[in-house]
Amino acid sequence: MTTTTLASRQVMAPNDAETIVSDWVTAKIMASPATTGAENTSAVSLYFNPGQGHARHNHPASEQLIFVIGGEGVMMIEDEAGRPVETAIAAGSLVTIPRGAFHSTFNTGWEPLRILAVYSSAGPEEAMRTSPEFTVLAAGVQPTNPVSTET
Repeated sequence: MTTTTLASRQVMAPNDAETIVSDWVTAKIMASPATTGAENTSAVSLYFNPGQGHARHNHPASEQLIFVIGGEGVMMIEDEAGRPVETAIAAGSLVTIPRGAFHSTFNTGWEPLRILAVYSSAGPEEAMRTSPEFTVLAAGVQPTNPVSTET
């Protein structure tokens, strides 16, 4: 790979990104102000373990797009009245989460639920880096217990 300054990278390969892990997800921040110099957006590749997901939360300052690369699951997004609305998602689905809307994602399948989450404005991805729930591994370091497709 050509050596570039991290904040000016226009192409980010998975092995060039830190790996962020917990017992329910493996993630890589593929674009952000800190990793690529993107000013207004960020993107995170996430692999949810079978039967796992994330708790209801929101991003007060960001809209979010979620593109499902593989697997299947359920996306919950609260409507304007605060009622949870669940929708099945699978490969090819694109989910739009309005700024500040509470939402959650849960893997209902046997294989990892693979998604790409895009934020505008950038920022929500940094919460993973600073939360004690997650471990940050240097770029190129493999997790000791990565998400597996074996049952």
